[in-house]
Formats: sequence, C-alpha cells, structure tokens
Amino acid sequence: MKKEIEVKVCCGTNCYIMGGSELHLIKEHLTEEIAQLISLKGENCSGNCHDFSRTQKPPLAWINGEMIENASIEKLKKEIVARSHK
Repeated sequence: MKKEIEVKVCCGTNCYIMGGSELHLIKEHLTEEIAQLISLKGENCSGNCHDFSRTQKPPLAWINGEMIENASIEKLKKEIVARSHK
C-alpha cells in the first residue's frame, strides 16, 4: 500500500487572493487512485510571504513538509504524481 501524501495549503489572505483558493481543488485534478492518497488541509498564514528575511512568493503550499512557493494546480499535481510513484 502506498503512503499517504500530506498536502497543506496556506489560507492566509495573501495566498488566498494570489490563487491559493483554487489549490483546495487539487484532488479534482488527479486520478482517483492518487487522490485517495492525499490528506488535504488548510493552514493558517505561516508569514513566509511577508517576512523579509525569508520571502517566498504566494500562494504557498506544502507537500509532506516541503514548501512549494508560487504554487499552482499544475505544480502541485506534478509533485504529487511524482511522490505517488515512490
């Protein structure tokens, strides 16, 4: 059995208005087999996109703890599919 893939999406205002709202629909863009492996959660703002010492481009998401900046459905899909085959 394949391991669960944890996906977290920032729900902070910056990330949400920069496209993060659509990231919550990621399961609809995956095959059923891969979508079943996903644990999808919304996260409070991490502050990473407006802390000048570690500025990342919103929207932010995390896959198994690894931050994805400037996240999009396509970026997340690519990362999730790659991890599902490991």
